[in-house]
Amino acid sequence: MSPLMRYLKFLGGLVRHRSVLIAVITISVIFLSSVGVNYFEQKADDSNIRSVWDGLWWAVVTIATVGYGDRFPVSLGGRLVAVVIIFFGVGMMSLFTATIASIFVEKKIKEGRGLETVKVKDHVVICGWNQHTEEVLAGLTTYGSMGDSPIVLINQLSVDEIESLRLKYHNFNLKFLRGDYVREDVLQRANIVHARFAVIMADVSGGHSQERTDERTTLAALTIKYLSPHIKTVAELLDGENRQHLKRANVDEIIVRGEHIGSLLATAVKSPGLPRLISGMLSLGDTNKFWRVEIPRQYVGGTFRDLFLHYREKHHAILIGFLKERRAIKLEDLLSDNTSVIDTFIREKIRETGKDFYFEKDEARVIVNPPDDYTIGPDDHAVVLSKTMPGRG
Repeated sequence: MSPLMRYLKFLGGLVRHRSVLIAVITISVIFLSSVGVNYFEQKADDSNIRSVWDGLWWAVVTIATVGYGDRFPVSLGGRLVAVVIIFFGVGMMSLFTATIASIFVEKKIKEGRGLETVKVKDHVVICGWNQHTEEVLAGLTTYGSMGDSPIVLINQLSVDEIESLRLKYHNFNLKFLRGDYVREDVLQRANIVHARFAVIMADVSGGHSQERTDERTTLAALTIKYLSPHIKTVAELLDGENRQHLKRANVDEIIVRGEHIGSLLATAVKSPGLPRLISGMLSLGDTNKFWRVEIPRQYVGGTFRDLFLHYREKHHAILIGFLKERRAIKLEDLLSDNTSVIDTFIREKIRETGKDFYFEKDEARVIVNPPDDYTIGPDDHAVVLSKTMPGRG
């Protein structure tokens, strides 16, 4: 499309927007009235409108129904122009006020129905809804550490259900989007490109078939990673056999519903009471929970034993182990620092796409209960058990 056609299309869009059209008509009438009244008034000897600027001031004051009286027409032609603009001003001001009010009402209705576009950044997007989603929401808000970070819910719940959730979590920064999170345009309305995390639930809202739940989860993961390659994603599966599909989609964390039920049942037989202990540590509320925390700088390079004693004595916490992360390597990072033609060309093409290309993705390795002399590395994160998240100090 040529620049001229794009400009004409832009103008056409403005004209179709009612508020812009009203503003253009009002400004045009004010300008024509100021020219017209000045044309008639400049011939009258006792006129106080002597220039177009005087006429413009008079037109604005008149159409706004203020009526200062410092400028007024005295000629027959000027008064005829005044009659037209007085009647026009009442109608246009009423129409303009009604238009502004309708814009706010329409915005409120869209927001209530989940049709508004989200403009927040560094937020968490929760895709889908089932019987466990509200527990996730409570973990991120009431009992979690999200603070004021926005949380965007994308699902196909009814307006009444969304309104009930809105009232229940009114103290938190929650946004609601109604739509199918598998669709790219819906994810773009959630500003997925600038989101920090995406949580994909096994969705049962909107009357979708449970047999296709994992399929829709995989499609959503692929779409999210396409739009935002480096976003952290967590996905829930109903069938563990579909795990490989999510791994190919580079999902960071995969939770299979009911995956460890057999182990817990066997544990209940071999070690009665132990499942209750595990459930207590995983439940919400005022109980001990698992936390991933940054390791204090002075303990990097030290031993597991020293850090264990630090958390136990200072935070009344138990150090369980470590998450060892390997950061993703960008394709641009692999290029040399020189200014060769090939490297410059590749960098330019990467910038033109507006996307980041990764040679390797983030990976995490879990180390539980290591030896006392285990050496803590710079990529390690501590996993501790405590009631509250320990600070870095």
